[in-house]
Amino acid sequence: MTTVFRVRLLLDFLTVALIIACLAYWWLDNLFHEVLGTVLFALVIGHNVFNRRWYGNIAKGRRDAVRLFNIFTIVCLAVAMLVMLATSLLISRDLFSFMALDGAFAVREIHMFAGSWTLVIIAIHLGTRWTVVMKTARSTLGLASPSPLRTMALRASALGIAACGVKSSFEMALGAKLMLTYSLDMWDFNESTLQFFVNYGSIVCLYAVVTHYGLNLIRQVVH
Repeated sequence: MTTVFRVRLLLDFLTVALIIACLAYWWLDNLFHEVLGTVLFALVIGHNVFNRRWYGNIAKGRRDAVRLFNIFTIVCLAVAMLVMLATSLLISRDLFSFMALDGAFAVREIHMFAGSWTLVIIAIHLGTRWTVVMKTARSTLGLASPSPLRTMALRASALGIAACGVKSSFEMALGAKLMLTYSLDMWDFNESTLQFFVNYGSIVCLYAVVTHYGLNLIRQVVH
């Protein structure tokens, strides 16, 4: 794995972290939220520039179930990100206030809705690339030979965190947010700021793990 590839992967994880940070709106002031959002979209643009060859190869190669799922995931992610971008400009109060609409309560609701879906879809997208992530981690740490014991420990850890993700989904009222249903959920950042990020981190792990092992199961059934 080249250094450039490792840096790209690090920036991808930073993108996930920024999405979670942006969800902590009531912990940030509005200006900082918009700054983080702007950096987030800059990283997304960079990600697409780095992976531009993928778009030229969409029509090429075998279109099996796994590849079609991957394409569908990326299309959904692109739609969610575009909705989030458009709505962010319409409700901006600081960086792009000249483009904002007055009031726009409904637009704010859609922006939050798109943000929640973006987190879930990007976690699924991470799951489709998890094998590459693990190979890069092994290469970076100099773990050349596979270890059954290490593999079991990592799998057990991933499944444990994913189980916490199920619990966190209820604590963060994720279902209501994904359904655009009004929720009285309001995280008390005076009580625990770290737990907010731990909860959303475990939710990302949940969807990534389910996607990774689900696609592995599909590959085994197909082949």
